[in-house]
Amino acid sequence: MKIRHLAAGVAAAAVITVSSPAFAAGPPYTVSVGGSSAAGTHAITASSASAVQFNARNNAGTIINMNCTSVRGAGAVTSGTGVNPVATITSTTWTGCTIPGGAATVTQTGTWNVTGTGTNATAGNESVAGYIGNVTAGVQTTANPNVCRFTVTGQPRGAFNEATQQLSINETGYSGNLTLSNVVGCLGQLQNGNRANFVANLNVASPDGAINLS
Repeated sequence: MKIRHLAAGVAAAAVITVSSPAFAAGPPYTVSVGGSSAAGTHAITASSASAVQFNARNNAGTIINMNCTSVRGAGAVTSGTGVNPVATITSTTWTGCTIPGGAATVTQTGTWNVTGTGTNATAGNESVAGYIGNVTAGVQTTANPNVCRFTVTGQPRGAFNEATQQLSINETGYSGNLTLSNVVGCLGQLQNGNRANFVANLNVASPDGAINLS
């Protein structure tokens, strides 16, 4: 599986709560970077190919749209055999985010991981399913955090398309894979336990060369 632009999603902010369904990791992969599958780690950067869509359904059933114009991330991909998760996301920078109350700042907590759930086929043009795991992010209004703030946690689903070299994060349907907690303010529009959707497409590159999974 070739990944010259491994798209690594970052959620607009998010991954797991106790009520969230758990995903089973897929088979271990052989990961090569720049043609070598020798054990090691390789820096990656990620950038969104389009706007980031993020919204939540509140207790009244109303959809609250928030969204960001873009996100950039940094982390590492692991080369070697028997690898899964295949990559980590250690930092993210979010631009143009809005929540109830105005412009927002999003802060990543901890290290997120990119875990495959799909089969390790080698034809080169598969769409391999996966998810972004171990995600937690704090979101707050930039000018005054007391106007609106909350935490987003979960593990949004996604798939890597080898033909387009994108990882598409596509957590929809308010499944509970992303939820809100620690909600303060937000004009009464958001509540603890609200389920969220997140959609983003990211391109990832390593200076050490093309990333390949098999």
